Amino acid sequence: MYKDYLEQAKVIIFDLDGTLYEGTDHFKLHVENLKAKLDQEKKQAFQDIYDQILSGNHPVQIGKIYDGLRDIVWGWNPFTEALTEACNWEHERVHVDGAPSHIAAHEFDFKNWVPIGDGWWPPYAIARHFGLSIDAIQESYNRTKEQMAQLGGYLNQTPGLKEYLSELKNDKHLIVCTNSDGDDAKRLLQFLEIEENFDELIPAAMKPVNTKKHFNYVLQKYDVEPNQTVSVGDNFMNEVAPALQLGMKAVWLTDAAEKPVDDDQFVLTDTLAQSF
Repeated sequence: MYKDYLEQAKVIIFDLDGTLYEGTDHFKLHVENLKAKLDQEKKQAFQDIYDQILSGNHPVQIGKIYDGLRDIVWGWNPFTEALTEACNWEHERVHVDGAPSHIAAHEFDFKNWVPIGDGWWPPYAIARHFGLSIDAIQESYNRTKEQMAQLGGYLNQTPGLKEYLSELKNDKHLIVCTNSDGDDAKRLLQFLEIEENFDELIPAAMKPVNTKKHFNYVLQKYDVEPNQTVSVGDNFMNEVAPALQLGMKAVWLTDAAEKPVDDDQFVLTDTLAQSF
């Protein structure tokens, strides 16, 4: 079904990291780098929580908000931007006096309000839960990115994607909008051998805070209606929810079994590599 969305669109906006290449082992690598910063007795507890998250048996899940100030997890409605129930790490519902009823995407500060949009963020939340500083977590993230470039098996071309993008670009505008900086994004697109398929690269995008700003820019520049435009990405907060808010369609690359919200404007798929 996701192919119908792409083939009917006039403009397709792709995320880069986690979208235009395959694999999730880098998340596990990040987990190991974070665990290395913990005392021995906390390493297994970290792993146990991460395994619970992967199996869907923990409140920290894609589409939720980590409250770093209170060390709890909130549900969040991407359309109304309302905070719903709050849970502690034992999956118990908690009441929080003085908490806001809503939080907009531009209010995410990645310190007190952290959107859990893709596989990078559950390890972040667990690390904060165990007392690691934001700087220490960022250090682990940077090391993981370096290892991905240096070690084999972490950046894999999606079979058939290069050819499929080449077909799509014949009658569509293809755009990359990424939080990676320009130099890194260009290097990665060149490594994947797909850079020539895109009309435009929007780097250092500061998603999800500025996602709608970038999407509105694309709608205006290419003179298309929202329902003629598709956002493709692995981060629900960054690429899917903002697109739906603007009336666009979206393809969410995820291994999640269910949608956080019931909406027929977006579809789930675990990979773009399906019968090209």
